[in-house]
Amino acid sequence: MSGNILALDIGLKRTGVACGQLVTKSANPVGQVTVNNGRHDWCALDKLIADWAPAEIVIGNPNSTSPHLNKAINRVKSHIQQQHKLPIIEIDERLSSSAANHELAERGLGVAKKTELRDQVAACLILESYFNSLR
Repeated sequence: MSGNILALDIGLKRTGVACGQLVTKSANPVGQVTVNNGRHDWCALDKLIADWAPAEIVIGNPNSTSPHLNKAINRVKSHIQQQHKLPIIEIDERLSSSAANHELAERGLGVAKKTELRDQVAACLILESYFNSLR
């Protein structure tokens, strides 16, 4: 398989998005989708999918006990399956947000910039974890 792969770090306020290539096994942050009152900005998600034309989408699954987060993850998966008919791969991502926080702290960024990038960096880590699982 070749082409782009999108990864999503789904959250209750924001969903971070990263894009990568299976050939290079590299991931880069490409944006985020806001969540307002429990609803994702579907237009923003659809635009990212259209712009990057992924062959598949990797979704981080934190194996959370939060019914709200699990509902959000299921809504995103359902939207992708219904609107885009793309394969979805779930990856265990219990520690991706803390790893993203650690990585951003090492860069010496301010609080606002860390908040802006955290979910995108977590999506990169999720995608890199997927790439590593293929070896």
